[in-house]
Amino acid sequence: MNRFIATAAVVVALLACEYAHAQVYGQGNGLGYGLNKYGRIRIYTPDTSGTVQLNRASILLALSKTNVGDYTEDANSVSGPAITAAGPSPRTGTVLFDNSYNSAQPKIKVRLTTYTWPTDPFVIARYTVINDTTVSYPLYLGVAVSPEPGGAYGGETVTYDATKNVAYFFKSGTAMYMGIKLVSGSPYSFHVLDYGVYSPSDPSSDAADDSTRYNMTALAGFDNTLTVGVNGSIYNLNVGKVTIAVGDSSSFTAAYVYGTTVNALLAAADSAAARYKKVFTSIQQTSQAVPRTTALLQNYPNPFNPATVIEFQLHHAGEVSLRVYDVLGREVAVLASGTLSAGSYRVPFDARQLASGIYYYRLVAGSFAESKRMLLVK
Repeated sequence: MNRFIATAAVVVALLACEYAHAQVYGQGNGLGYGLNKYGRIRIYTPDTSGTVQLNRASILLALSKTNVGDYTEDANSVSGPAITAAGPSPRTGTVLFDNSYNSAQPKIKVRLTTYTWPTDPFVIARYTVINDTTVSYPLYLGVAVSPEPGGAYGGETVTYDATKNVAYFFKSGTAMYMGIKLVSGSPYSFHVLDYGVYSPSDPSSDAADDSTRYNMTALAGFDNTLTVGVNGSIYNLNVGKVTIAVGDSSSFTAAYVYGTTVNALLAAADSAAARYKKVFTSIQQTSQAVPRTTALLQNYPNPFNPATVIEFQLHHAGEVSLRVYDVLGREVAVLASGTLSAGSYRVPFDARQLASGIYYYRLVAGSFAESKRMLLVK
């Protein structure tokens, strides 16, 4: 398939510009990914210098059959992308984008934060949909995936594993299986189309209309396995309907998983779900009321053995980091790393693996940064 083809000179120039200014890269175990300024994730194997396997994964925000926020027609950069320097895990990437490229509804912002660990064959991606308008939005949310197995479109099989809740693709005769799992909850639906059906007027580009995108995102049900022709495929794994009030946000988290066999792929999906549960679900929002200021509170109990609780307040939604360091400044734990809504939070910290002594915890949220001291006594 010749999707997105132009003259060789134009392609080289566009890619050089995009790579230099509009994309950052991360890497897990056996895969690499690119995150661009419009919220597209592209996955390579065995690393970022390898072969493209997943051309594009991008969020869909379906308001109606004539108003769907999508990557091709609507996405516009607000800030980023950026990625943390190599160092303590996880390595995170972040980008903020909206649909201001198009004047259509919904007028919404999305913050995408990615997480990778060097030993894990997956990328975890947290999507936070932010409503900073004056109207409430009822939206069907989902992720569209455009496979490119072996760096070429066409011939792949796309299927859904109802036991593991993984939508994945593979190509007969190749040792590559790649898919997506919603680790933050059960999926609402799964839909797949041959790209020639999805974009009939021009199978070499994304020329689908919003009615097709809406049906791919909003209709219930789980499609049967599909093996496609030379045009390739596109498929959606969907979250379902959420209503986002004025000034509020809604988040979901997906894992893009990889394996050289179907069993390895499904094992990676299990590992991603376990990683999500360990890293992200220990944060408890105790109140959605917007506090007057952002603040980091003293842990309690203090001194402690072996566990304590850290509380903080966020005046604005945004990217948040809460990390623990020893007296030499070495990071010993990541308690929060991602986008949170405004409100009050509590995070348990279990230090049973650490030695007695003084530790520091530091909250960074936008322009706010503060550290506090705590004492572990065993």
